[in-house]
Amino acid sequence: MEFAHVAVDELQTIRRTKRELVQDHAEHYFLILQEEGRALMSQRDTARLLRPGDFILIDSAEPSEFTYFNRHSRQLSVHLPRAELQARFGDVLRGGMFLSGSDHTALGICAVLAKAFERGGNQTQTGYLRDAMYGLLGAMLYAGGDGIQSQKIDAEVGSAQLLERALDYIETHFFDSDLSIQRMSRDLKVSSRQLQRSFLSTNTTPTDYLVQKRLAFACQSLKYRHRSDSKPLISTIAYSCGFNDLSYFNRLFRSTFGCTPTQYADPTYCADA
Repeated sequence: MEFAHVAVDELQTIRRTKRELVQDHAEHYFLILQEEGRALMSQRDTARLLRPGDFILIDSAEPSEFTYFNRHSRQLSVHLPRAELQARFGDVLRGGMFLSGSDHTALGICAVLAKAFERGGNQTQTGYLRDAMYGLLGAMLYAGGDGIQSQKIDAEVGSAQLLERALDYIETHFFDSDLSIQRMSRDLKVSSRQLQRSFLSTNTTPTDYLVQKRLAFACQSLKYRHRSDSKPLISTIAYSCGFNDLSYFNRLFRSTFGCTPTQYADPTYCADA
């Protein structure tokens, strides 16, 4: 069992497409613990917004997408051998399975991981910790031992498909300041209630997700502002991201990231922060 720490210091989206998977051996499942910041992780028909303490299981053989919203995000990835997991759990395994940090099973996994990183362990103890990890993973995959998945990951296909369409729509239209949930619902030919319900699995709302996408793009633009010869104004960047009120943008940015857009755009400030 291998571990990796993943740290992201800028807002970005990382996609693993089918083409990239062909070039990869894809022999693992990754049990990912969100340690700091927030990240939206999507696989198959599931999208989950991870907060500190939350877990998600990612299948390396399936396309996936990670979007990091905070200025700093850190995750611990536990690399679980694909063949061994399939031998133990069979068809119940599925990429995108989510475990809330408030769940007792999540607390148990965190305790096992903390013990695994302690110094002075021995091979016998490591074997028991490994068994404990697989036992807790089994508890994550099943509810009450009756074969029912502990999370409602396999939500209605229609709702999952709508969520995927909505995420694609926001990706394409988030920079439009006139975009509203009503207009999105109309363009997607669904009711606003249906649209809201499709986002339940992400632990967010269409409005919040739209704001997060705009903030993510704003941060990307601010980060590279100092490299541009034209040095666009902060207001220009805000409007290009879909915000039509500069005061609101400044307040929202400060409350989300703890600094002003001007400070974030300063490479010296980012380096010291």
